[in-house]
Amino acid sequence: MEIFNKQFNFTPHGGQLLLSEPFLSDPNFKKSVVLLCEHEEQGSVGFILNKLLTQTTDEIIPDLLTENFPVFYGGPVEQNTLHFIHRAGLHIDDSLPISEGVYWGGDIEKINILIKNGLAKKDDFKFFIGYSGWGEGQLTSEIEQKAWWLTNLDANLVFSHDLEQMWPTCVRMLGDDFAYLANSPDDYSWN
Repeated sequence: MEIFNKQFNFTPHGGQLLLSEPFLSDPNFKKSVVLLCEHEEQGSVGFILNKLLTQTTDEIIPDLLTENFPVFYGGPVEQNTLHFIHRAGLHIDDSLPISEGVYWGGDIEKINILIKNGLAKKDDFKFFIGYSGWGEGQLTSEIEQKAWWLTNLDANLVFSHDLEQMWPTCVRMLGDDFAYLANSPDDYSWN
């Protein structure tokens, strides 16, 4: 397919979205939208935004948060860890800016105070079990092999509840050359 010969004219960096190519066979990343939080020489870290788990924060960290949040599958690495991203900005101590309007981690107990005082809403937070990680040079190599496509981050999309349409929407954001793949079947043989 001609589309797989397209070259992206920018290199990965934190604050971008990674889109798995439509026929990626790894079940961890099939039609995934990954928020790339960090991309450095030593490796890369991100969270899958469109894979909801059945667990909630009440089951994982009972009595810590006053609100019960859905939990997403962040990726196959360190499944015993809980992470969160948010739009609360620097209201949460020790949070790291990923992109304009999107932050990673920080003091989880501040969430209760912010929501109680109306400084943040429940929809401003997204929790993940595990993360997606790549070793030195691995992500760049996978992008060069066309396993991943890069697009700019849209903060509203990151926190969207329309998980089924997240991947197709992001693919359409890549432009007309990619738009026809937005509704591609999960299996080549279905075409």
